Amino acid sequence: MVSALMLMAAIAAPSPITVLPGTPIVAIRVIRDDIFDTSDAGTSGWPYRWADALHVLTRERYIRNLLLFKLGDPLDPARLAETERLLRDTGFLSPVHITAQPAPGGAEVVVRTHDQWTTLAGLSFGLAGNRHHVGGSLAEDNFLGWGKQLLAEYDSSTERTITTLRYKDSLFLGSRWQLELQHKNASDGRADGFTLEYPFFALATPRAWDIQWQRTTQTEYLYVGSHKAVEGQAAGSGFQLWGGIRMPWDSGTTDRLTLGVFTDKIEFSDWKTTDGGAYPTPVGHDMRGVLIGWDHQVDRWRVVSGFRAWQRQEDIPLGPNWTVTAGVSLPALGGDRTRVNLNGVLNLALLTGRQYSWLNLGGSGRLEGGTLDNQVSHLDAGTARTGDIGWRARVSTDLGHNLDGDQQLALGADTGLRGWDPDTFDGTSRVVANLEWRHVLTGEVLHLGIIGGLVFVDAGKTWAPRVGPSTDGIRKDAGVGVLIESTRAALLRVIRVEVAFPDRGGKAVFLISGSSLF
Repeated sequence: MVSALMLMAAIAAPSPITVLPGTPIVAIRVIRDDIFDTSDAGTSGWPYRWADALHVLTRERYIRNLLLFKLGDPLDPARLAETERLLRDTGFLSPVHITAQPAPGGAEVVVRTHDQWTTLAGLSFGLAGNRHHVGGSLAEDNFLGWGKQLLAEYDSSTERTITTLRYKDSLFLGSRWQLELQHKNASDGRADGFTLEYPFFALATPRAWDIQWQRTTQTEYLYVGSHKAVEGQAAGSGFQLWGGIRMPWDSGTTDRLTLGVFTDKIEFSDWKTTDGGAYPTPVGHDMRGVLIGWDHQVDRWRVVSGFRAWQRQEDIPLGPNWTVTAGVSLPALGGDRTRVNLNGVLNLALLTGRQYSWLNLGGSGRLEGGTLDNQVSHLDAGTARTGDIGWRARVSTDLGHNLDGDQQLALGADTGLRGWDPDTFDGTSRVVANLEWRHVLTGEVLHLGIIGGLVFVDAGKTWAPRVGPSTDGIRKDAGVGVLIESTRAALLRVIRVEVAFPDRGGKAVFLISGSSLF
């Protein structure tokens, strides 16, 4: 069972820091473990040796460039823990352990990483009731061991066919700058994007910069009974340039101020029902102005296994963390009228023993003409028993107010009501609740994955529909599923294969997904 594997891993894990904080760092040693340990009898066969031979081990220089400490620095356990999170956040280094031990003249820090398989070439597919997608891709998350991401993907779904090319460099030219380029060519439009950013890569980072540009043209849809009911053209473009500073006070928290400029333009045309009837074309906007934001972070994190995946290390922020931003568009700066874009999020969590509970709040909207338009308030709260067996539950609510004509808060399999096809029920507000019981069924099969099972029930409701039927009360479903955790690959996390049965008759809905529901 996985619990036994976790116990063995804990026994084999490096010892905790055995030197006093403040001791000067006189040596930094990096140990890089490949995907499989071919000296182990269980993974010494030719498939495992070939996998290690084909895989390019993450470069030591890349790992050292991500470290938040250097020779001569005083030993800071918080900085070591933050570096562990930063390395795990690459997605292809897990597990990661950083320890310190006495050395002549100070402390030696030992950084130990374990590579995951990062190359994926082949077919992709997904299924959610009557909606499906199939495609092919070539993806690499750690090109030549330097942490660069490459993606070439073809995806055909019931909505559109898309070809995507993306490149991301998290250490551009060996620096802390990050570069991302993306191009999408779809059967009903295209999208291009560019980002160059010097992020707040650590809590102590004093400054950050960001420049972004994007342009999109495509057909948008609204749904009735999971089928396209309204369609229309949308063309948008945006640009933003901002800089941020970390506030100088040290009160156990990190506060950051960001200031910048932005443009945000969108135009709509040719909106109609799919049978050719009339539908009001949404009103576009042309916003140009200044950005201001505030970010508050608390250095309270925990490392767990058994939340979304059973064996993989997962970093959980406990917070409370919050961010608010406002974009003020003025005619004097080129905007079509005075408008204010507002966004905010608040996240907090609690970990008591193996029980993890969370609360996420968010809100967005546009203030103009004395009213708040296109406003959505979001709440997501839940609790989960981490480990190889246990219950988990969550409730998610989106409350809309004066939504724009292109917006819809539908409900179905894609949003957690798994007994109905995606976007079955229309609404401008919705709520969905999920209850699951999960249990590991196997250990690590062929040293590649872990299989588990689940049973679940869902309930949900929409209201204030505009183009189709609401849930007409509360809709419920129940079902069973299989979860497969990929233990050696960075690109495949947990695959969900589920079947759900609705409470008001109708056929069962089958779902295959590579993302976690919550």
